[in-house]
Amino acid sequence: MSREQSAVIKGIAIVLMLIYHLNNIPGIQGLDNVVADTLIRASHPINYFILVSGYGLYCAYFQGRLTWGYLFKRTLKLYIAYWLVLLIFVIGIGSFFYPGRFDLSWDVLLVNLVAWRWDYCIFTWFLFPYVLMSFTARWVFHLVDRLGTLASLAAAVLCYLAVAVIVSTFLAPLMSHYHALNHIVVLAQSIPVLVVGAVAARHVLTGHGLVWGKLNGKNLLVFLLILVSFALRGQFHTMVLNPFHATLVAWLVLHISKDGWPMTIMAELGKKSMIMWFAQRFLAVVMFSEYYLLLHWPVLIWVVWTIVCYLVAVLLMPLSTGLAKRFHL
Repeated sequence: MSREQSAVIKGIAIVLMLIYHLNNIPGIQGLDNVVADTLIRASHPINYFILVSGYGLYCAYFQGRLTWGYLFKRTLKLYIAYWLVLLIFVIGIGSFFYPGRFDLSWDVLLVNLVAWRWDYCIFTWFLFPYVLMSFTARWVFHLVDRLGTLASLAAAVLCYLAVAVIVSTFLAPLMSHYHALNHIVVLAQSIPVLVVGAVAARHVLTGHGLVWGKLNGKNLLVFLLILVSFALRGQFHTMVLNPFHATLVAWLVLHISKDGWPMTIMAELGKKSMIMWFAQRFLAVVMFSEYYLLLHWPVLIWVVWTIVCYLVAVLLMPLSTGLAKRFHL
């Protein structure tokens, strides 16, 4: 998986994330139909990011670069972007144009700055478990190397299903009340998906390929298979299928040739996906929702929301990168 392909998969993930969160916009209408319901149900995005992270982190591990220093710098870059968004939208715009909307008391501010809680942006619920997952990756990858490809995949599937059963049976009602439990559960659900990404990287780094020759470069057929996979996934209400569907879609994407504007657009969105993830809720749900509702049609609202999030990311990414370089990250 090249950097460009990773960016494309992250671009798909951020597009799906904005689709998945459409029904969070206050007052939005037109999502109560079969097509919208199917698409939203099939658009759970987090697993795409985990797969790409598992692949990239394992490559760093394989090359001997996955040190604590490397992980600390990587995490700090992520938090700098997150803090920048909070500074602008919560402390800046929020304080001046939406006074009282955000609780800026020091204790609430602190737990949100470290992403332990997500009072300001509920869409960042995954940030803290993602950091925990990154710091556990070394041990996970060591186990992957000891078990091998097939055993690692089998263990990942079994662990994921076991966690799903335990959570749905015992823990689901408690997760909204105990943040620590929520983080632990999300971490436990994420690690099997991380393993899949790591196994894919291990497979490539040991001289094998991920693409199937009969599909490679056949863009129209691959696009059709992706659409069919989304249509089928949308028929099932269970969340347990999400990582399997994400893995299938990511694998299919690897067969698409790089040429053409769809891949270029997805790659560009993927490169800005981090800021878009952090800023999305402020740009349509918490703020400015009344302007989006003037567009009436959900598809048009989604397109404009995506464009606005991208433009904000274009403005903020250089600032975030500049701050990271300032601290020698």
